[in-house]
Amino acid sequence: MRFIEFFDCAYVINLPQRTDRRQEMAKELEKASMPFSSGKVELFSAIRPDSPGPFHSIGYRGAFLSHLNVLKQARAKDLKTVLVMEDDLKLRQDFKQYEAMLLEELLERDWDLVHFGYCCDEPFDAKNVNSPILQPFSGEIIGAQFYAVNGKAFDQLINFFEGVLQRPAGHPEGSPMSPDGVFNIFKWQHQTIVRLIAVPSFGDQRSSRSDISAQWFDQLPVLSFLAGLARKWGFARSFKAFLKS
Repeated sequence: MRFIEFFDCAYVINLPQRTDRRQEMAKELEKASMPFSSGKVELFSAIRPDSPGPFHSIGYRGAFLSHLNVLKQARAKDLKTVLVMEDDLKLRQDFKQYEAMLLEELLERDWDLVHFGYCCDEPFDAKNVNSPILQPFSGEIIGAQFYAVNGKAFDQLINFFEGVLQRPAGHPEGSPMSPDGVFNIFKWQHQTIVRLIAVPSFGDQRSSRSDISAQWFDQLPVLSFLAGLARKWGFARSFKAFLKS
């Protein structure tokens, strides 16, 4: 069994106009033997609201609503397991080498939510990866680019997302925020939820223009083109420093 075969369906969240990200994501999936396939690995049209509403920006609101609606669609289809990826996911180069270990963990352990990729310091010693590779985790992570949800947790998680959406800013139980923030607080408030995290992280974020917090130079054609090249070749920080000088 391959990693992707474990899940009833996988969704890649992508704004229709971001064809650049869609094409890059297709390459990532092909390398990992998870190509786009109807009914198995599908695109989910990300939501782009007209206003930020109670969120920090339109992008944050769109990300929140997109993840919420992916989960609602999975529940409506009565999926037992769902894998969710964002279109700027960059898989670890040796991801395929760990497929068997990940599958063994998923098959043998009880779980509700698994983060296969995130953007923060490793919460455990990732230099010595021993089984189990999926560790229980109740701390804080950044990033919702690569995770899975067990169908038995759909109701609780969706209800929590919708509750957050209704609360005013600064509410102690959680108010409108990014999806990764929701996952963190959800675990803190639901101690019986089994949340696992992959060690090491198997998915970072590919450097590309952000739809959540776009830089000012992304609005100018020439500079936007140069910024794109800088991101592609890993010179994004140097490019920003050059513009500030």
